[in-house]
Amino acid sequence: MSAISLSSLVSQSLPPTPASTSAESTFLQKYYKERQPDVLQLNEALKSGNLSAAEQAYNNLVALGNNVLHNGNPFLRSDRALDFNAIGGALQNGDLAGAQKAFAALESTFKQPPSANLTPAPVSANLSSADGVEPNLVNLIA
Repeated sequence: MSAISLSSLVSQSLPPTPASTSAESTFLQKYYKERQPDVLQLNEALKSGNLSAAEQAYNNLVALGNNVLHNGNPFLRSDRALDFNAIGGALQNGDLAGAQKAFAALESTFKQPPSANLTPAPVSANLSSADGVEPNLVNLIA
């Protein structure tokens, strides 16, 4: 992983959600709190080399995306959704190193401001103005 540890990212606060309603902001904050333990579990499982635990954490995140956002991906930004899908593909192939690399790519997206040409991943939940806004990796760990 990178020099900035995942645990240090957890303690960072949520960024403001411009032009979002209070209900949207509350929804997103609750969602990120629900997602955080599974992302941390996925990170720990990948770091320890426990492929089975990593698959379980990944599946928990997919289920959360299905239950809350009504899609199989728990990340709103398209670049993060792609990185998350890469983790799943690597895990499905038993490629621990590939999953670790994909997680590092996902983690790196939380350390840089979003690109202006990034689009939010399709989401069925009503998040209109907040679609592309996610907090740092672990206040997410978005």
